Formats: sequence, structure tokens, C-alpha cells
Amino acid sequence: MFTVLSCIADQHDWTLLFVALSICCFGSLTAVFMLTRAQECVQQHHHYWLIAAAVVLGASTWATHFIAMLAYAGPVPIGYDGPLIILSIIAAIVLFAGAVEIAFMNGGQLVQASGGVLFGVAIAAMHFVGLLAITPFSMVSLIPAKSIVACALAIGFGIVAVAALRHSASRRFHIFAGAACIVLAICSLHTVSMSGVQITPSAEPAHADLSSVDRIAIAIAVSIISTLILLGAAAALFLDRHLTDLRGLANASFEGLVIAQENVVIDLNEKFAAMAGKAAALLKGQPVEAVLAIERRLGIDTCQGAVLCDGQDRIPVEILARTIEYRGRECQVIAVRDLTERHEASRRIEHMARHDPLTGLANRREFDQRFEMAIAGAAETPSGLALLALDLDRFKLVNDTFGHAEGDAVLQRVAEVLIRTLPADVTIARMGGDEFCIILENASRQQTEALSADLQKAFAQEFADLAASSGFGASIGIALYPEHGVTDRRLRNNADMALYRAKSGGRGRACTFEAAMDIELHAKRQLEHDLRHAVAKGELFLVYQRIVDTSSQEPCGYEALLRWRHASRGVLAPADFIAAAEETGCIIPIGIWVLEEACSEAASWKAPLTIAVNISPVQFLMPSLVEQISHILAKTGLQPDRLELEITETALFHDRAAVLSTLGQLRAMGIRVVLDDFGTGSLANLRDFPFDKLKIDRRFLAGIGADPTIRALFENVIEMASTLNLPVIAEGVETQEQLAILHASHPAQMQGFLFGKPEAAPSSRAPLKAIA
Repeated sequence: MFTVLSCIADQHDWTLLFVALSICCFGSLTAVFMLTRAQECVQQHHHYWLIAAAVVLGASTWATHFIAMLAYAGPVPIGYDGPLIILSIIAAIVLFAGAVEIAFMNGGQLVQASGGVLFGVAIAAMHFVGLLAITPFSMVSLIPAKSIVACALAIGFGIVAVAALRHSASRRFHIFAGAACIVLAICSLHTVSMSGVQITPSAEPAHADLSSVDRIAIAIAVSIISTLILLGAAAALFLDRHLTDLRGLANASFEGLVIAQENVVIDLNEKFAAMAGKAAALLKGQPVEAVLAIERRLGIDTCQGAVLCDGQDRIPVEILARTIEYRGRECQVIAVRDLTERHEASRRIEHMARHDPLTGLANRREFDQRFEMAIAGAAETPSGLALLALDLDRFKLVNDTFGHAEGDAVLQRVAEVLIRTLPADVTIARMGGDEFCIILENASRQQTEALSADLQKAFAQEFADLAASSGFGASIGIALYPEHGVTDRRLRNNADMALYRAKSGGRGRACTFEAAMDIELHAKRQLEHDLRHAVAKGELFLVYQRIVDTSSQEPCGYEALLRWRHASRGVLAPADFIAAAEETGCIIPIGIWVLEEACSEAASWKAPLTIAVNISPVQFLMPSLVEQISHILAKTGLQPDRLELEITETALFHDRAAVLSTLGQLRAMGIRVVLDDFGTGSLANLRDFPFDKLKIDRRFLAGIGADPTIRALFENVIEMASTLNLPVIAEGVETQEQLAILHASHPAQMQGFLFGKPEAAPSSRAPLKAIA
């Protein structure tokens, strides 16, 4: 019996001991790197790396122990039991697997310490099972105290190793410190334990002995096998850390990547597989043309094409190709960039450039192009072509009353009506504001007018609420090719003229162009053009009509009347051009000129006679009217009380507050305001329309007993209505005094609270009693 530690120097092969230590260090470092990788990798690969590290730890620990035992060359022959040797390595791997799983799970310090303890237990289990394998030529006995110390050292170093790797696995110092602790755990347990091992030769005769050559040969074989295992593990670790990172980088790319060798796909990234809609394994080995189509070449290495998916789907891509060395052979790497979003963005931009953003209809640019194409097509075929110009009636009133948001909603509803009513192949465009244009191809005059009638009905149904409250509707002007023109400009002008006639004829109508409209519109536009230059050319002049006092028959003033000495039409009265002046806005400078000319003329008179000047409703509503008149009076030196401004009832129909403010300011200056043409509109209506009765407003009767002026006006209206053979209804009779006056005037009928307040139907009431 002898102590193993005492004979290491004389009875052990130092070469084998060095090999054992080298395997221990290399295996421990490889296992530590694997454990580090387990903490860095994705969750689904975590357990794989832990198991690999456990295998490396078990194999390297077993190889270290076995080679160290083979290094013994003492006089006692040593044999080994094969099943126990296998059991020792299995026990080491299983226990190491449990140790790393516990050590690197999410837990507290106690859990991690448990993993370190299991590290030491795994080393000890392998060691002691390996000692039991020494047979059959000797018996092994252990000193318990040294075995306990050996196990304690292994467990202590195991706990330290786990702590170093678990908390700071990313630092090199802690990585090597963890590997060193594992080496110390293995070596300290083996050394201390073996110092307490006693080997007693067996009483049985030795049938065989292991020679030095045999021991060295077996040790070399174990070393080579274990080294190959460790090198394989290290290589796997290297490839995973570097090549897997490169593949991860390739998979993280926003572009698809394909590597082709002799026009066959040999590798690709996940992005390309996702674009093709197939698994990467199914795409490998396919010809490049089967997965990628080149449509247009852009440069030497770039082109546009499409990734071919299942079915007929194609993803537009930009392709960039380069030649590289891959796996030792010349290959072609193809990068494809998905252009779907770019094409969609371009399509949206193109759509926005050609369509109205509010309604989605074609805009003016798109309309112009389509109209030119439609005219070119109509010129080559006998089929007809029609242009419809549509304008909304009283749309401005809708905007002013309900706001622009409601106005936008109305325009969207208009677009929906047009799309719903018209055929799908018809071009509908919003030209701006509330103006729309429609191109009807292969349409005759009858078909166009019938379709216009359908549009009018659709608008009447859709906008019945607005039509009742504001008179909202749509007017349509129609121009036909080639009857009304063969160019886009001519057709549009003629459609606009027809639209103008539809609006002037009562709105809410469809009107087809006629030749007479062109003559009329041309004359109107020429008149407007000449009127813009009339003041500068000195063609306008004033004439003055005398105003006589009825009592003395003497003149008390004059009315300034405007005339236009036209170059070709002669002298024109205001009725011939005032309407055009108001439409074009020329009435503003003309009105200022008239005021200044009349006031200057009156200021030169010796007698202080008044001068009356007519003010257009457009001019009267100007915010600067009072300021302008004050300036003219100061400039001409005319006294304000000599100026009379005549306005018509039309000016009173606008903003009541603004009208009252202007009138108050003018009167405060001393200027007199005359209501011109009082009642002319009502008299014209009585003459032109067949009324059956005339109803006098209740406001007349309210002051008929106290104001003789109201009574006189009332009696005159009764007399005029009698002349026109129109019965009169007196509304608002509420007192006996009003009833007595009405008896004297004798209107045909009376109405008011005196005869009864609004009640139920006459059939459910008692007969009306006479009133004395």
C-alpha cells in the first residue's frame, strides 16, 4: 500500500499529466464561452448552448481524470472496468447539465449557489465513479477527511465560477476567471482526493499488465478523441458567434439577398424567402429565373424586375448584382429591394396630381388631357362627343350660411351624385370651386340631353332640403362636337355660354348651346371690355335734369344722369350698360367719377341748388363709401346739405345693420338720402303675374289710427287695387277702431284676432257671430 501523491514525481509520466491539464484548461475555457453564448443568444437557442456546455464540461473533466490515471506507472498493475468508465462520463454530463440549467435560470443568489454546488458534485461524481473503475488487479481505499476536503474545494470553486459567469459574463476578466475556477475545481478535487487514495494489490495473480507503450498509446488516443471533441465544440462556437452573426445581419437587412452559383440559388436570406412566399429550403436549388424576373436594365449591375411568388403575384423590385467569392467559389450575390411601397407612393402622388383631393374626381390638369384625347378620338370616328359644364346654384349662400365645412360636405355629395348617376366610363372633373365638367363620349344630342335631365332629377332628390331653404341646385350647359366646335377651347367656351343662359333663365336648368348665344355673349363681353376703358378715354359724361317745386314751379335742384358716348354705338343710357358695370366691378370707379364730377359742377353754381346723384347698390355697400364721399366734398368744396343720394329698394335687401349704419353716417354729415323707384318692383309684379288678391301687411294697420300718412298710403293702395280689379285682404285687424276705419275704406276682406285667434278646423267650431 502506498500513497499516490508521494510517488507522483517518480511513478507518473509528466507528459501525460501536462496533456491532462491542457485538456482540462481548453475544455473549461470552451465550456465557459458556450455558457457566455447561452446568455447572449435568443431564447429558443438558450438551452441548446447549455446542454452543449454540459457535454464539453463532462467530456473534458472525464478526459482529464482518465489521462491523469493513465500517467501512473507504478509496480501495481491497474486495469479499468469499461461500464464504470462509461457510467462516470455519463454521470458527469448529466450532473453538469443540471448544474448549468440551475445556475443560469432566472433566480436569486440561492438558486445560483445551488448551481455552483451541483458543479462540484458533478466533478466529484465523475471522479469517484472513475476510481471505482480501477479493477481487477487492485483494491482502492479512500481517506474520508481528504475526500471531504476535495469535494468542498470543488464545490467552492464551482460557486465562484458560477458567480463570475452569471453576473459579468461579458467581460474578459470574468470569463477567464470563471474558466480558471473550473480548472481549479477539477484539479484540486483530483489532487487532494488522490492524495488520500490507497491502492492495495489484489491477491489474485495478474494475468496481464499494461506496458508503458500501452498506457501512452491509450492516453494519446483518449487525448486525440477528447481534443477533437473540444476542437469541434470550439469550432461550432466560433462559427456560431461569427458566421451566425453574419447570417443574422443578412436576415436583418431590409433587402432580399440571393447567392447564385452557375445561375442556381445556393443560399438566400429570410427577407427574400418572405418576399417569394416560400421556405428557404424550397428555393435553394432553383434556377434564378424561377424566382426572379428581370424586366428592365438600368445600368451595368442594376436593373428592375420582380420576385415571382406563388400564383401570378409579382413583387416589383430593384436588383443589384455583384460577383463575390463564396465558399471558395465564384458566385453572384443578388440584392433585391422591394419597390412596392415606392410604387404605391408614386401612384398616390400621381393620383393626387391628377385628382381633386376633396371629391376624388379628376382635376383640371387631368380633364385637359382626357378632353384632348376624347376630341382626337371623336375626330377619327363618327361617334359624337358632348361636354357638360355644371355649376351649383347659390352655393355661396350655403357656404356663408352653414360654413365652409358644410360646403365641402355638399361638394362631396355632389361628386357622389355625379358618380352614381353617370356611366362608369364618363370623365367627371372638378374644375375648381363649385364648377364641374363632364365628358360624354359616343353620345348623341338626345342621349346627352336625356342624361342631363337624369342629373337634374338626381340633384333634386339628393338636395331637396337645401333647395327648400336656399334655392340650391345645379345648372348645366351643353356643347356638342363637332356641331358647336372642334377644339377644346371652343367647346368649353360654348358650354360656358350655355351654362350662363341656363342660369340667367331661372337656374336649375340644362341648356344646349345655340349660335345666337355666341353673338349675344360676344357683344356683352365687348361692351364690358369697352366699359373698362370708358373713363380713361373720356367717353362718359353727365347730363342734368331739372327738379321743380310744385308750389312755385321754380327749379330747386338737378339730377345728374350718366351717359356714355360709345365709339360705335353712339350715346348710351345707363340702362344699356349699368348692369354690365355692376357685374364686372366697373361701377366702383365709374360711381366715384360721377360723384366727383357732379359735386364739382354743383359747387360752381351761383345759386345753392341741390344736386341728386344715383348710387348703385354695389357702390352703396362699399365699406369706404362714406369716407370717399367726405373726401369728394372736401375736394370740390360742395356743402353736404346740397347733395342728395338716391338709392333703390335693392340696396336695402342686403345686410340690414350695415345699411342702417351707412345711412346714419350720411345723414349725420348733412347729406340727404332719397329712396328711389319706391313700389316699381311691386307694380311690375302686379302687371306681369295674374294675382287674384292683394293682401295688405299687418304693419300698415298697426299705426293706421295714429299716423295719417299710413292711412293715406293704405287708402291709395285700396284705390289702386280697385283699378286693377284685385280684391284686398286687410290683415292684422285687432281693435274696434281699426274695424271702423276699414269700414270706410271698404276692403274686400279682413283678417285678425278681432275675428278670432287660430283655432281648430272650421267644421269643429260654432258658427261665427256678427260683430257690431
